[in-house]
Amino acid sequence: MSSPADIKHIYRAAIGLAVLAFTAFMLFYNLGGRPLWGDEAETALLALNITKYGLPVNTDGKNTITLYGQSVDSNTNHIWTWRPWLGEYLAAASLSLMGKSTTAARLPFAAFGFMSVVALMFVAFRISGDYEKAVLSAIIFAATELFILHTRQGRYYSLIIFGQIWLIYGLYLVLKKDTMHGVWHAAAALSLQFYCNYVVAPGNVIAIGIWAVVIRRRYHRLFYRLSVGALLFVSACLPWLLYARPWQQGGYASGGNFIQGLLVYSKEIHFHIFPFTLLILPTVYHIYHRARGVPVASSETSIEADMGKLFWLFVPIHVFVVSFGPGQNLRYITPLFPVFAIIEAGLLMRYAKPALLRAALMIVLVASNFIPVYSAYPFTGGHHARLTIVDLISEITTPYTNRLEDVVKFLKKEARPDQSVFVFDPEFPLIFYTDMNIIDARLVNSFPADKLPDWVFPVSASGISGKTAIAPSEVIYKYYDAVSIPVHNSNRRGGVPEPDTHEYLTNQEIVQMTVYKRKGMAR
Repeated sequence: MSSPADIKHIYRAAIGLAVLAFTAFMLFYNLGGRPLWGDEAETALLALNITKYGLPVNTDGKNTITLYGQSVDSNTNHIWTWRPWLGEYLAAASLSLMGKSTTAARLPFAAFGFMSVVALMFVAFRISGDYEKAVLSAIIFAATELFILHTRQGRYYSLIIFGQIWLIYGLYLVLKKDTMHGVWHAAAALSLQFYCNYVVAPGNVIAIGIWAVVIRRRYHRLFYRLSVGALLFVSACLPWLLYARPWQQGGYASGGNFIQGLLVYSKEIHFHIFPFTLLILPTVYHIYHRARGVPVASSETSIEADMGKLFWLFVPIHVFVVSFGPGQNLRYITPLFPVFAIIEAGLLMRYAKPALLRAALMIVLVASNFIPVYSAYPFTGGHHARLTIVDLISEITTPYTNRLEDVVKFLKKEARPDQSVFVFDPEFPLIFYTDMNIIDARLVNSFPADKLPDWVFPVSASGISGKTAIAPSEVIYKYYDAVSIPVHNSNRRGGVPEPDTHEYLTNQEIVQMTVYKRKGMAR
């Protein structure tokens, strides 16, 4: 007969396994079900060049991978320097093992997303010693719409998220043990984030510095250990800074409107990650207990309380820093996904004491956006109440197609890989799926003088702007035949992992896309 302790362990194991099974399904099922969009294809193409040349060169002799021009995002040796290469090398390993495919381009990043959920459950338990709080953190984290959308991308986002959890664990060890063990962990985690996209590292560094000042009196040699960690981190980053010289890209990555950035990030956090309405819970809790004359006491240990201070510092400082950035892209706040999950779980555990109330709140929070939308009414900013988890499950279990896929099918039937396409867009996905020569018209003044391109696309098949940059002209009428391709009228930003523009299901409307084929050209 099983003892109560055995039953408790079995129950905990079952809950933990259920969370991991849900995570695996949401991250891996039908991972290659929709084509790569521009940013993903950029990573995949550089990764393919790594498999050929050992380095992320931006050209294979046929196509050039560039966003702003050769001298901007690559150096004179054609080596990519726009961003560090960790994500590209991870994708290269996957493509080498599995071959060239959409699934292979995304799989390692989904795997890091899965490991992030496991790591968060472990770290939350180590910090709090509370299994329910750890599981609740993992559930909130794994079911967050932004986490799932970003982690299913063939891009570095999940590495940054994993690095944030690793950083939290390292700093916990710094407080827990009077050794350098945690310092090494923290420095390595920050370095991992830096070598994905260094934009996300400064906020963490600043937050840790302020946090150290706040808690310094309670921990022996805290400044010394964190200073050593900072030195290790800078030493790890220095080779890239000296090689890539990112300050030379400043004109192309200049900051936007800071106030607008703060407002946009705050709004998106409320509607998609952490409803600010939850901050009412402590007030209601304290008012209720004061009215009853019941003293309010915290069950947190000193280390857990101090880690909580760090979490609350991470949020405003990181948002403040990235608001200076060149655009309000939610990928820049991916480090906050696990932080908000821990904060949210802590609020529910501490201030929603009845288990039934806590469970009800958790279900509403992870399955829908009802709380942020209805609590902000009428200032919803275009956000509509919906069952987010249903949208996500519908997406990954339903076949999807878009205009890019239609154009790729057309070109594979009507064109050859040795032919060229002239278009005002990088068309990275078209390169990945067709191997054709893409002539980026943004970077040339006219058609190549020695040879007319085989195809002319007035509008990009994969670009997100949809602008018409090539108007019919005398050259077009003289040398080209118009060809109409029936394509799905998909949202051009439908592959971007941002809920406000992401396309969850196929747009069934069919429209005609006109392209131009050089006259007399054989199949």
